[in-house]
Amino acid sequence: MDRPESPGRVATTTSTTRSTHPARSSSTRRRTPASGPRAAAATTAVALGLALTGAPAATAADPPEVTVVADGLVGPLSLDATPRGDVVVAQSFAGLLTRLDRTGGRTDLVALPGEEVAGVSAPSAAGVLYTHSLGEGPDAVANLERVDRRGRVQVVADLAAHERAANPDGGTLYGLRDTAQSCLDQLPEGFPGRYTGEVYSHPYATARMRGGRTAVADAGGNALLSVDVRGRVDVVAALPAQPAVLTADVAAQNGLPDCVVGQTYWFEPVPTDVETGPDGALYASLLPGGPEDPSLGARGSVVRVDPRTGAVTTVLDGLLAATGVAVGDDGTVYATELFGGRVVALAPGADAPTTVLEAELPAAVEVAGGDLWVTTQALGPTGQVLRVEL
Repeated sequence: MDRPESPGRVATTTSTTRSTHPARSSSTRRRTPASGPRAAAATTAVALGLALTGAPAATAADPPEVTVVADGLVGPLSLDATPRGDVVVAQSFAGLLTRLDRTGGRTDLVALPGEEVAGVSAPSAAGVLYTHSLGEGPDAVANLERVDRRGRVQVVADLAAHERAANPDGGTLYGLRDTAQSCLDQLPEGFPGRYTGEVYSHPYATARMRGGRTAVADAGGNALLSVDVRGRVDVVAALPAQPAVLTADVAAQNGLPDCVVGQTYWFEPVPTDVETGPDGALYASLLPGGPEDPSLGARGSVVRVDPRTGAVTTVLDGLLAATGVAVGDDGTVYATELFGGRVVALAPGADAPTTVLEAELPAAVEVAGGDLWVTTQALGPTGQVLRVEL
């Protein structure tokens, strides 16, 4: 995901896509999460015309009680809350980590103008964890950091260094895996036909794991990581590439040769959030590479990852830009659809999700103290934190 610019400059981005496709507006390019630069041209072009939509979620019978906890936030892309109602939110476009108290007061814990703050884990005795990103590619800054009660900042782990050493998806083949080279040679310039995972770390979300470890969703590295109390980083899982079949309409709209029709294009998975469920498993929202606006269709999903084996299973799909996930004590999975304008819930044993909340541009979601906490209007300077009674 590209880092946000400072709030005084033209709109910012939380995007992992650095697409320059003319069919997309500049505001959409700068503001939406997706995948790495080599995939950008391909995922943008392929996405136009793909209609991979999921079944609509049912709407809850009675609207929930909703309270505005805070407003006027600049790009609130991540938050966490405690059962007591302590909330910390990342104003990612302003480079701020902000604590919201129960009386409406605000305290900025970290200020990094022009840089990105995200991946918040709620206060503990040791302080507040968050991710700090700047730049892109092999030389990017990508840290897991902690700020304590005295305002002292410590780098817990250098995730960019880990990415350079490990590159978890470096062995994953993206693009047109099974297409003949003679066909790939006909692709337009700038359209990557086949490539492996690049060296690029963009930590975007965190969650506390059992045993004192911290899970990190690396949206640049397309992987889930774990960090122990000493800062040692391990790979939990390199997430699987996301397939889509190229149709004749896709080929015609994007100037692709006829030989790609019917071929499968494997997109980058792009994890945007991670949570620990009551079963100890990790749950991650995935936002497959390419534009995440409605032109692509609802391809977002939530997957469950076994932290011991790295096994990945899909628990919820058909989401339109899945940017946040939360898991209740009863195992209910909640997810935000940034461009679908809603928060959905999938109860244990349910066949389909229900719509819990309809809201403008919901991004982050958490469960704490029997309530749902959601950031909305997340792509500008008028963001909000809502408390939704469950």
